[in-house]
Amino acid sequence: MTILNKYSLCPNCASHTYHRTRRKGLLERILHSVFFISPYRCNTCDERYFRFRLPVHPAEKPPHHHAA
Repeated sequence: MTILNKYSLCPNCASHTYHRTRRKGLLERILHSVFFISPYRCNTCDERYFRFRLPVHPAEKPPHHHAA
């Protein structure tokens, strides 16, 4: 399990295109609600990883890419 901070690159392929994905099981729900850690999935290589979800000013958000 990789936990990355703020806006990150995929730990597998370094892509910056990713999306938050569905939580699985009790442990991931606890991580999400207590520690503000959410699962994400890379749009390029399909790797699933975790990172902190921090409230950020909209101007600081990375570009959002939709999968075609």
